[in-house]
Formats: sequence, structure tokens, C-alpha cells
Amino acid sequence: MHLHSWPVRGGPGAAEETRLGEHYRFPGIPLGWYTVATSAEVRPGQVIPVKYFGEELILYRTEAGEAHLTGAYCPHMGAHLGEATIHGENLQCPFHGFQFAGDGRCVHAYGKSIPRKAKLETWHVREQNGYVLAWYHPEGLAPQWEVPVLPGPEEGWTTFRTRAFEVSSHPQETSENSVDVGHFVKLHGFGDAWYEGDLDIRGHLLKGAYGIQYQPFGKRLGIKAKFNVEVHGLGYSLVRVTVPRFDAQVNLLVLSTPIDEENIILRTAASVKNWGPSLFTKFVREAASFGLNREVGQDAPVWATKRYLDKPILAEGDGPIAEYRRYCKQFYPAQSEATTKLPVVAA
Repeated sequence: MHLHSWPVRGGPGAAEETRLGEHYRFPGIPLGWYTVATSAEVRPGQVIPVKYFGEELILYRTEAGEAHLTGAYCPHMGAHLGEATIHGENLQCPFHGFQFAGDGRCVHAYGKSIPRKAKLETWHVREQNGYVLAWYHPEGLAPQWEVPVLPGPEEGWTTFRTRAFEVSSHPQETSENSVDVGHFVKLHGFGDAWYEGDLDIRGHLLKGAYGIQYQPFGKRLGIKAKFNVEVHGLGYSLVRVTVPRFDAQVNLLVLSTPIDEENIILRTAASVKNWGPSLFTKFVREAASFGLNREVGQDAPVWATKRYLDKPILAEGDGPIAEYRRYCKQFYPAQSEATTKLPVVAA
């Protein structure tokens, strides 16, 4: 995975002064689905050490092609499994050769019997639309919803063009962009931006819509686009874009995955409904991806240095920020001392 990153404004000293622990007051990592890799990044038989949710983890794919996410340390004697190997459908520890099935059970060990408590921590995983997603819940509860399966080549759409960035921020902060229309004109340079209608909130799912006018060639040649936003938990935002003048349709993904409580991997992706010759369709997808990443590049320094205000002084034209923040509260369940550690155990 090739990562992009941006310097923090204000020089080296400013970076320390504006870390999340001081300027952010989010109560931990919100529960939900998070992208841990693209499908192409995990080949059959490959084992990849990763860090997400403040934990050392192991992402691997079996020889049959099934992706799994587990804790990084063997329960036998604590060896790190970053150098583990795949034997069929099992993960083999490099230290003593214990093997573990996809559900975490130890299925091979030396001696007369397998230690009953030898089990890896495992995570609920889904794979769709070219992404490997893992479910995070601070209390270890099972998934409470699913993210949508989106159209692909069989339905006349391109595959997703994905880029990844390491950013000093939090999923609630990045997904708030979906309702903060006030910054589109000033920060991103759009000709105009407006919110359309009210938010539609149903449990974990938030839907909203806004419009933007691009003015690359001046006001007289402005191009209007409509953005229908679906926030499926704070780590997975889908934006369905339509450009009526050109009869163009684009699906954008903004996928924010916590490395820890202070940093995220932010993946952006674009897919386009086939529009004319294939080369032209690919060009439109690249243009959409470029535009989205240009905006992320403008947002990132602000995210890294801003102070989160529990009670901001909102102005007319900001968008439904207060309603969005009320929606976010459901993703932070009360945590006891015993359940602040992660793992979600797949049955």
C-alpha cells in the first residue's frame, strides 16, 4: 500500500502541540466497519502485519482465497506472527509451528493434545467491491449492520481507483466533511455550494444531499453537480455524484480507518458509470479521483491542526453539523475497564 501524507502546519513544534490527545475530545474509536486493505494488496498465501485500532494485527489470505484478520501474537508463547506462513487454510506460527484456523482455533500443535485455550483473537471480515473490511466494536459485539455492495464492471461501472493517505485525524472529523458545506467555497475554491433538504437518519445510516457549482472557466460556464451522501458509520462514506449537463454518474468512497486514536489511514476511491469510449470513461474516473484527492490534500493540514469544539458557534450556511454530531454519539458505547481492549471474536 503506497501512502501519501502531508506536513503539519507550523513546523515541528506545532505538530506536538496539536496532537489529538490535547485538541480532540472524541471518546475513543467509534464502532463500525473499517477498510483494512484493498483486495489486491493481499494475495493468496500472503501474511501482512498491520496496525489498526491501536493494536498490532495480522492480515492474511489463505490458499483458497479467504481473507482473515487476527491478533499479532501467538497465544502459545507470544511470538509475533508477522513472519508466519500459510499452510492450506491455516496460519502457522514461525516459532513452534502451531497452526491456527480462520476462526482462531489452534488445529495443530506438538505433544499429545492441543492446548484448549490456544486460540487467536479474530475479527469479523467482509470482502466486497475490491476492499477488505473489518468490524470494530470496543466491547467485542458482532456486526450490527452491513455496508452496501456497489455496482461494478458487470453492471456497467468501472472498478474503483483507490489512493491511501496517512492523516493525523479521527473518523468523526473526516466524515463531518459530508455535512460541512461552508468550507467548500473558501477552502476548495468552488463557485458555490448549498445543502438540499434535511438529513435522513435511520440508525447507523445518515443520508443527505448537497450541490456544488464548479467554475473552471468562469461563472458563465459553471458546471453544477449533485452529491447524495450515505454515511454507513463513521469509517465508510459513499457519495453518489451526478452531473446533469454531461449525464455523468460517479461513486466516491471516503474510507477512514483508525491506526490509533490520533491517526488514520484515509482511502479515497472513485468509480464511474461507463460513459462513451472506455478510454474516455477511464479519463473521467481519473479526473474524479484527482479532484477528490486534491480536496483531501487541502483538508488534511486543517484536520491535523484544528481544535475540536464541542459547542462550535455555528453560522447560517454551515450545513446540518449539530444534527450530524448527535448522530455520531451512537457509535461510542459505554466502555468498562475490562472491555477497552479490542478484539472482535468471530464465532
